[in-house]
Amino acid sequence: MGLTPSAIVFLILATGCCFVSGYFTLREIEEVNQKLRRQEQIEYAFMYPGKMKEIRVAYGRFYPHGARAAAFVFLGFTALAARFLR
Repeated sequence: MGLTPSAIVFLILATGCCFVSGYFTLREIEEVNQKLRRQEQIEYAFMYPGKMKEIRVAYGRFYPHGARAAAFVFLGFTALAARFLR
């Protein structure tokens, strides 16, 4: 039961998405921390669902338009990847 070429491609894409997602999460933490006092800043390590929600809420509070713009950009990439626009 080996991996087919398409399965390998999807595995590589999934791994790449994990790295990109991690990068964007770290960028969000960085931008939120610039707006918070030192005592209130969010740690970079140990991600869990409650912390991810806290980051999302804080980012949305400080950058309300940026979060929506990013969502639309990713929806566009999804449409391209799924060949909806061809």
